[in-house]
Amino acid sequence: MSDEKYKEDFPPNYQEILKAIPDVEKSTTVTFCYGDTIYNPYKLKLTEDLIYHESVHSKQQGDTPDEWWSKYLTDVEFRLSQELEAYGEQYQFVKARTMGKLTEWVLDRLAEHLAGPLYGNLLNLAQAKSKIRNYGK
Repeated sequence: MSDEKYKEDFPPNYQEILKAIPDVEKSTTVTFCYGDTIYNPYKLKLTEDLIYHESVHSKQQGDTPDEWWSKYLTDVEFRLSQELEAYGEQYQFVKARTMGKLTEWVLDRLAEHLAGPLYGNLLNLAQAKSKIRNYGK
């Protein structure tokens, strides 16, 4: 997690992202991981759990972020699998550090993101919440 770099800029493949997922352009609360760098074009406060989420993507990409992104942008099942892993790990990270209503609130927010237009509305909210909660079981 501490190996990531940070840039307040768009990732190098931003135009390709927009072609594949046009709704990205409508969001000002999005960050991107490309290789070992977290791109934060809107200068958001990066919380520990968000950094953890992006670190999962960094590991997924390994030494070939261009290949990972190409598949991510063209294969919706692959995209879902990668985001499910990242959101599942992020939820486990939060769950280990919080309890009760805060944990449930975070789960709701993560599920809203996973089920939303930034990923192509691949799941409904209930499916996203269940998959994140049960990730790794």
